[in-house]
Amino acid sequence: MFPRTVKTSLVNVLRDEIVRGTFGPGERLRLEELAARFEVSTMPIREALSTLESEGLVTIQPHRGAQVTRFSADEIREIYEMRAVLEELATVKAVPHLTAGDFARLEALVAEMEHPEGQFDMARFSQNNMEFHRIIYDRAGRPHLAAQIRDLRYRVQHYLHKHLESTNYSLSGNVEHGRLVGLMRAGKAGDAGREMHHHILSTGLKIADLMDTEEAAHPATKAQARRG
Repeated sequence: MFPRTVKTSLVNVLRDEIVRGTFGPGERLRLEELAARFEVSTMPIREALSTLESEGLVTIQPHRGAQVTRFSADEIREIYEMRAVLEELATVKAVPHLTAGDFARLEALVAEMEHPEGQFDMARFSQNNMEFHRIIYDRAGRPHLAAQIRDLRYRVQHYLHKHLESTNYSLSGNVEHGRLVGLMRAGKAGDAGREMHHHILSTGLKIADLMDTEEAAHPATKAQARRG
């Protein structure tokens, strides 16, 4: 077993790169290349990839190695349907506990996502988007619920990142962020929860529809998705 700090650092870096889209769905994660890049042996890389497999971000198959988890369009729909229900619940539970400081931070994130400085930074937008949702769900007072949401979000974040521009998420999604903040500020927990449900599900359905279009144009992509 490699020192915990080395493994943890590798897990964090690789997770971040997958979530940000540095490695795309289905992309191979080669032990030797990663070991050379991080200047370590293959053992801590194996351990890090095993941890990421337990989180659903990586798939490891005998004789084929590790790759970033690939989902079919139907699987994306299923995951986003689950997310929509869980994130609606977390939003409803969070509203009574959000503080003035929370709202100030949420509004600052909305403003930054609405008006990125200079050229649009997709990675920065994704980071702000994750932070926006984390603030809300952490206030729900339901740690198991928050952990389940976080795991599901990690599993498909690379798909959101890949299709961020195609789904117009940075524009339409941020309008919905603004509406969410307004509803939560007004204490309208039920309405805020329903807005969150729509926000999550509509994004997932757009991504899945784009995947269906891509798979129809490139049948080999669909076959790869089935093989995982």
